[in-house]
Amino acid sequence: MKLKEFEGKQLLASFEVSTSKGLVANTAEEAQAKITQIECAEVAVKAQVLAGGRGKAGGIKLVKKSEAPETTRQMLGREIKGKKIEQVLIEEKLEIEKEYYLSLTVNRSEKNVTLLFSEEGGVEIEELAKNSPEKIKKIGIEREFNAREVERKLSTSKHAREITEIAGKMFKLMKAKDAELVEINPLAISRGKLVAADAKIIIDDNALYRQPEFAPLKQRELSESEKKAKQSDLNYVELDGDIAIIGNGAGLVMATLDIVQHFGGKPANFLDVGGGANFEQVQKAVEIVLEKNPKGIWINVFGGITRCDDVARGLANYKKEKQIKVPIVVRLIGTNEAEGKKILEENGISTQDSMEECAKKIVELTR
Repeated sequence: MKLKEFEGKQLLASFEVSTSKGLVANTAEEAQAKITQIECAEVAVKAQVLAGGRGKAGGIKLVKKSEAPETTRQMLGREIKGKKIEQVLIEEKLEIEKEYYLSLTVNRSEKNVTLLFSEEGGVEIEELAKNSPEKIKKIGIEREFNAREVERKLSTSKHAREITEIAGKMFKLMKAKDAELVEINPLAISRGKLVAADAKIIIDDNALYRQPEFAPLKQRELSESEKKAKQSDLNYVELDGDIAIIGNGAGLVMATLDIVQHFGGKPANFLDVGGGANFEQVQKAVEIVLEKNPKGIWINVFGGITRCDDVARGLANYKKEKQIKVPIVVRLIGTNEAEGKKILEENGISTQDSMEECAKKIVELTR
């Protein structure tokens, strides 16, 4: 679960990492009322969205303090990579002398926490990692943070000791809050001090039961369709394709996604109706996947607890009521299979037994 920049900075500050001073505003009026809290003449107005590349997308503006409320008004309501801007962070403009990159991330392949450090921080860090990977130092950290060892490996940096101290505090935060990533980019030198000018923190979803303060924030990462699915006990994740996928069981749905891609199609979603889906859940599943206006739908059901006739009845009724116009491909195997296929055939919906043939057909129909 991703935290917004201001939330990440609040966490860093609680672990005694210096951050740039700022305030959060949800409206231009709120920005106007709070702006006197900032003493400097120029400020940065920063969109608070859970998406990268804000600077290049116009989500960070350097303006005079008096212009901040109007800049806030102009920024709120816009979208960056499909994410609506509902809050801004207004910060003092830093006089930056140098930028570093510093992060700690869970490295599953190495089974440790990896510290990443570069003398060159800022918005081009991804290009640096791609084109000049030798400029990024990687330090593996096991159970405990060995400050002496980290400082030795960062000794080529002028501020090795101070950076090591900050990294140690980040490691404590990581352990205490079950974070998968704690990133400061840039870690800036401003007026002779190291300051977290930006922050990105990701909390492990599986640990939210231990971190109840973050649990309510999880909902904001979900799209409206994902929220509806959750309310109906459906497992749904939006993807960027145009072929809607409905199945029962995570493994079957994943296999369905894979075979669609194998034959050149692009799945629009992952939707698992679960092992005991009923008539109403099937109808709700179809309703949800249609919200993205897919070019076609593939329903792939292996009936165990789920009855094929329930699936067929739900689909046939919904098709009749809502006049579904996109092509539908159905595969029904298992409990009450014959009854299910009969219901579909009576309603003009053909079925096939082969996953390969279903995948080929839905890709062909949606091209």
